[in-house]
Amino acid sequence: MEQPRSAQQKFIDVALTLFSERGFYGTSLADVAKELGLTKQSVLHHFRTKEALYAEVLRQLSVRFETIVREAQLAATAPEDRLEIYVEKLHLHLQAEPRDARLIARELLDNLDRAATSRTWFLKSFLDESVALLLSRPGWQDRSEDEARAVVYQLIGAINYFAVSEATLNGIWGEQRTDAMAEQFLPTLLHKL
Repeated sequence: MEQPRSAQQKFIDVALTLFSERGFYGTSLADVAKELGLTKQSVLHHFRTKEALYAEVLRQLSVRFETIVREAQLAATAPEDRLEIYVEKLHLHLQAEPRDARLIARELLDNLDRAATSRTWFLKSFLDESVALLLSRPGWQDRSEDEARAVVYQLIGAINYFAVSEATLNGIWGEQRTDAMAEQFLPTLLHKL
């Protein structure tokens, strides 16, 4: 049986949706409150600032992503299998949770001002663990961390981009062609490793 969400978690869930749709600068605490039929003061009771609410949204996102890496690390003993499991789990997660995919894209696009002053990078651990996973794969042990970072970033970017573009691809090529492309997406991506 699913546990009821706390008031704080309801704010976080609504904020995730709004931040993913509108970005950080396009979302206010009043918008979050309005979606729940509450006042801005009720949000301020749990989160003193929009930045604090956004930080919690990013923290929870990073926990979801770190869980994907850990599950891949525990799922197989062979390093090459771990990376494939990781890529597949990340792909399936972002397909199932497009808000997470859109939030990552928004964070990368809308983060110019905050990047200069941010002291906490919630996705750093996830990215570092992803790089370590790639470097444990046969053929990668002697490669540089910078090369592995570039490949991991490309992998995540491709998976994320595909997750947020289904509607557009359906419009361009039609649903049948997009579905056929989806079937080839992971095998093609993994083949390049």
